Amino acid sequence: MTSRTRAHHTVCPYCNEEVYLEELIGGKCPLCGSALEDLEDDCLEIDDGLERSDLSWLICHYFLFKKLDDLGANPLQAMQIIEKFEEKRESGNDGESVTFEIELPYTRREQLLPKRCADCGHLFLRGGKKIFTGDTEKPGYSVFFRCPVCSQ
Repeated sequence: MTSRTRAHHTVCPYCNEEVYLEELIGGKCPLCGSALEDLEDDCLEIDDGLERSDLSWLICHYFLFKKLDDLGANPLQAMQIIEKFEEKRESGNDGESVTFEIELPYTRREQLLPKRCADCGHLFLRGGKKIFTGDTEKPGYSVFFRCPVCSQ
């Protein structure tokens, strides 16, 4: 016997019994025989509160948050970046690009290897910052380092 926890069902307004939509006989309740065709249409309708554009927005923001989380970014900073994207989307300024920069922690390997500063070009071993930057108008992102002198 299979579980019916996820099957579409409704309550018949005439006999007040739970009826599964696959059990309807000609659109009528199998228990009392009353027509439920209008209820069947209501149950099968998809909620209009969630639009297709909202789904793509959720997926885009999920993957952005996931990428930042995988790189070790602070979740609060990741949510602030997503908020910037949302403000841009709500304002409707499609020609305006939103750039962002956040500081990431060094990986264990990066702590041991020398790094080259993106601003001045000097090599450094300790200190400095690892910066993750991106732009809404351009695909991809970049990760670079700043030495302790340039990061102040």
